[in-house]
Amino acid sequence: MSDQCIHRLLAASPVLENLGLVLKGKPERVHVCSQSLRCLLLGLSKVEEFTVVDAPLLERIIFFRPPYGGTDCVRFKIASAPKLRVIGYLQTRIHKLQISDNIINPDTNTSPGTMVPSVEILAVKVNFGVFWEVKMLASFLRCFPNVSTLHIESVPHDPSVATHEPTEEHYARFWQEASPVESLRLHVRSLFIHKFRGDQNEFEFLKYVAMNARELRALLVMSPEENFASALANKVNEMANKLDRPRFQPWIARGFLEAPRVRNA
Repeated sequence: MSDQCIHRLLAASPVLENLGLVLKGKPERVHVCSQSLRCLLLGLSKVEEFTVVDAPLLERIIFFRPPYGGTDCVRFKIASAPKLRVIGYLQTRIHKLQISDNIINPDTNTSPGTMVPSVEILAVKVNFGVFWEVKMLASFLRCFPNVSTLHIESVPHDPSVATHEPTEEHYARFWQEASPVESLRLHVRSLFIHKFRGDQNEFEFLKYVAMNARELRALLVMSPEENFASALANKVNEMANKLDRPRFQPWIARGFLEAPRVRNA
C-alpha cells in the first residue's frame, strides 16, 4: 500500500475514528491527514518516516511493532494534532522525534516550538545503560510538559545493534546537572517503571524523580523476575528515605511481577 493509497483511504472515510496500520514493506513514508481520526495503531516495520500532517481530533497514537530489516530509525513528526493526549511507546533508540520543524536531539533547548502541551499520557522505552538514550529520554520528556501519567520501560541491550553500545559508566552526574523537566517537576502523578532490574542507572533516574517530582502520588515498579519486584520496591523506598528531602514523601513504591506477554503461535 502506497502513501497515496492511505491518503485516498482517509479522504474517502470522513467519519473514520480508529485506524490500525500494519505495514511490512512500502511505503517508506506515511502521512496522515484526517478530520475524523481519534486513534491510530501503528505497526510500521520498515517505514522510515511517519507524519501527522493534520488531525484535529486525534487523541491517541500507539506504536505496537518496532521497525526491523535494516531500518535504523523512524522519523516521527507531529505537525498538527491539537487534541493529542496519548503517545506510546516512543523508543529512544529508534524514534527521531520532530515537532513542527524542530528535530529533537539530546541537546535540544526547550521552547514553545519543541513542545506538545496536550499530551497527558506518555510511554517511553529506554536503555539506561546507553548515555545517548538517557539524554534522549530527558529530551523526550521536555517535549511533553503536561504529562500526568508516565510509563518507562527499561530495555536491555540488543547485541544485534552495533550503535550506541552500553558502557559500565554511571550517569548520576548527568541527572544532577540536568535542567528541570517540567512534566516531572509539576505534573506527573503516576509513574510506572516496567521491566525494572535494579541497575544503578535505573536508580539514578529514580533519584532524579525523587528530588524533583512535586506531584507524584504513585510509583509502581514492575519486574520480569519473580520475587524480585517487592525487593526492588523496598530498595526504592530506602533510597527515598535517605534523600535529604523532608518535604518529599508523597508516594511509596510498590512492586509487581510483570506478566509475561502472550505470543500468537
